[in-house]
Amino acid sequence: MLKVAAHLALPPTATYAALNLWNFAPLDHNVSLSNIDNLRTLNTFTGTADESWFYLVSVAIESHGASLISTMLRAIEACSTSNTSLVLSSLTSFTCTVRELGVILKRMNEGCDPLVFYNKIRPFLAGSKNMAVAGLPNGVFYDEGDGKGEWRMFSGGSNAQSSLIQFFDVVLGVEHASKPGTTSKSGFLKEMRAYMPGPHATFLNSLPTPSPIREFCNASPIAELVEAYNLAVKELAAFRDIHIQIVTRYIIRPARMQQGERGGKGLNLAVASNGLEKGLCGTGGTELLPFLKGSRDETKDAALG
Repeated sequence: MLKVAAHLALPPTATYAALNLWNFAPLDHNVSLSNIDNLRTLNTFTGTADESWFYLVSVAIESHGASLISTMLRAIEACSTSNTSLVLSSLTSFTCTVRELGVILKRMNEGCDPLVFYNKIRPFLAGSKNMAVAGLPNGVFYDEGDGKGEWRMFSGGSNAQSSLIQFFDVVLGVEHASKPGTTSKSGFLKEMRAYMPGPHATFLNSLPTPSPIREFCNASPIAELVEAYNLAVKELAAFRDIHIQIVTRYIIRPARMQQGERGGKGLNLAVASNGLEKGLCGTGGTELLPFLKGSRDETKDAALG
């Protein structure tokens, strides 16, 4: 496993790429991969249809959103030649496509039960970092054979490991800055790039910053262009709002329900990763709602004018 992980330039743990990007097959090769009903998973931890659906929603989102990579790269090039019409059409495409991604994300409710996710699936996604309360003070021991090995700690699978979503932030110039007394969002998101396939992280690191698209729109006297940029930002924030709603239904409510039933006690990884005494934590290791709401608000802050 360690050799395979090294070859893939990934840590030897359950990552977003391993669980989603490389863990599906189409039922019909002639039907779009954006259609969840045309997909099946290759492997799951629990054998439940709920777990398959949970992964396949992300697969469909990645597939449907992939076209925006070339679209927005062309928009970046168009900024250097002052091709306003191409930048405008690209931003319009971005807005429409991200809105469609939100529709796909809302389908999570169709095939994944919140309690099944929370109690049966989430423990496998929790990771081994900051898990002392679950009996993993040093993480997990990786046996390399011949008496060799070492303890390692890794974050769990997280949507923050999606190179597509991070791409959206970079091309629009959305900045996730740290705030006093909080964990740096920008630092966490950069850390999550180490959990992406190597070429994905390299690609993100190669993108120009600050965002040429945002700077071009900000300097433009054309109101329609500024409006198109702001609509793109607004739609990305709306997508994050949908994600917050999903997290509330699948993690926050079940966690509070169990806290009441167990008096906050429990050592399974789902409970341990909650960090109920400090605030619910995501599988990536961040405080969940403050992080997600902060990311959404910072997306809105990118708007011009």
